[in-house]
Amino acid sequence: MKRKSLLFALAFLSSTMSSVARESFISGGIRYEIEDDSTVCVIPLGDTDKYEGDVTIPTSVSYNGVEYNVIGIGSMAFYKCDNLTSITISDGPIYINEYAFAQCGKLTSVNIPNSIQRIYSHVFDNTVWYETQPDGVLYAGKVAYKYKGTMAQDTSIVIKEGTITIADYAFERCSNLKAIEIPSTVLSIGAHAFYNCAKLASVTVPQSVYNVGIGTFEGTAWYDAQPDGIIYIGSMLYGYKGDRLLGDTLVVREGTKSINRQSLPRQSRLKAVIIPEGVTIIGVEAFYHCENMDSVHLPGSLTFLSAYSFAECVNIKSITIPHNVDYIGSGAFDRCDKLMSIRSLSVIPPTMYQNAFTSTVYDNAVLYVPAESVNDYKNADGWNQFSNIREIATTGVDMIGSNNASVEYYDLSGIMIDAPKSGFNIIKYRNGLTKQVFIKEE
Repeated sequence: MKRKSLLFALAFLSSTMSSVARESFISGGIRYEIEDDSTVCVIPLGDTDKYEGDVTIPTSVSYNGVEYNVIGIGSMAFYKCDNLTSITISDGPIYINEYAFAQCGKLTSVNIPNSIQRIYSHVFDNTVWYETQPDGVLYAGKVAYKYKGTMAQDTSIVIKEGTITIADYAFERCSNLKAIEIPSTVLSIGAHAFYNCAKLASVTVPQSVYNVGIGTFEGTAWYDAQPDGIIYIGSMLYGYKGDRLLGDTLVVREGTKSINRQSLPRQSRLKAVIIPEGVTIIGVEAFYHCENMDSVHLPGSLTFLSAYSFAECVNIKSITIPHNVDYIGSGAFDRCDKLMSIRSLSVIPPTMYQNAFTSTVYDNAVLYVPAESVNDYKNADGWNQFSNIREIATTGVDMIGSNNASVEYYDLSGIMIDAPKSGFNIIKYRNGLTKQVFIKEE
């Protein structure tokens, strides 16, 4: 299940990936690039060689005795393949990157499976297949790919039931779009999907939506009508509107499932963040350069820490990574040089980029991990850069009595309570510090 959820999140979230060239190989006339130890993506055939005729992309492929799942079609993989006539994607790949089939002048037949969860921008530009599709909302598999043709005045659109994604730029600058209703099957809305739809005043977004791309609703009447402050869309903390900065403590709303990319960067007054149970994803640069942040509560439900999510939060001194986290992206804690204590509660070391932390942290911080996993962390990519790895010898939270000076109390879901209770609490102290603590019974 962890592997499946990781791939699902990667299909929706853009994270800064390493530019180091990966190994590639050709099988069945298709070139693949190895993404990791079990997945590959389709890439261009070569500088001069082009795909042609009828091409079928398989679910999996073998190379050097290893079976790889085909995870997607890479950027410009079939770009300007003038003699490509049809493309069939077997059930399995989950994304199609930008310009993948653009400028394929003879491409007339496209078969897209339900496994495809995301289609990026300009994928089918200037293809016969696209030009012969009827006007209106064009669906590709379970993705609402694009609005084609001229839209009538004051148009209202209901996205088809069963759709799981609205693609990047799908309705961008549709100036006559007045209302959009999105069904509960939709999980993700791509970047700039409704950007500059000036008349769009009625927006129905279900709680199922937990990923919304940047700039999605900017330039719409709906967005302009939202009050300044934090904006929630579906079950996502989408972003922050207005010039006035947040205060020193943020308690994310109960029921939130994800925190959007670049949603709360450079909030210089923010010192403490309490993220409730239920949140599974923190997006790219979500809290980038919140320079005074010194306390972060990550919920046990968290699975995905995206690239640069807490980068340049220079006052964070300790962090506990919950046991369900299975991915930590590039630069997640970049330049957090005061970070001297890290607790990772997962028995299996999460997948982590080599540069998730800075060299200062790798050299000087103490990494605490479950006792049975010390050797695994010492041998795991990324984690093996820590010079000092120790077993967790306590509960992993502060142990205090019941009479410490404090001003606000929260339970582990981030809901304020009248007084601390025996067991786990989140407490904000008079000096502004917020910590997860354990209250001993007296």
